[in-house]
Amino acid sequence: MADKKTRKASTKKDEPAKIEVVLFKSDTCAFCPRAEEVVRRTIEDFGSDVFTLKVINVSENPEAAEEFGIFALPTVMIGGMSVTGIPEPDMLMKMVLGAKVMTNKKVVSK
Repeated sequence: MADKKTRKASTKKDEPAKIEVVLFKSDTCAFCPRAEEVVRRTIEDFGSDVFTLKVINVSENPEAAEEFGIFALPTVMIGGMSVTGIPEPDMLMKMVLGAKVMTNKKVVSK
């Protein structure tokens, strides 16, 4: 019985960490809907097991923008890197690859 529990625990540990994509937007931002569309289209090809998308509406939660040092909208953050404005899919992919490399380095160093 102990072996089964150990195997389950190690399986969870070996699973790749999801990359968190954070989109900061507001209700009054003219460019935010397009930015959200680009982000969603870019990451949906990978499936929900690769990414988590967190959308923060600063109209409802202005403290979140202050906490992360966001001064312009829309802003997308991936792995500590951010881009403001409507992101190009190529730029998002570069940010994703950078975040993936950093995630792998953290896992290896543990």
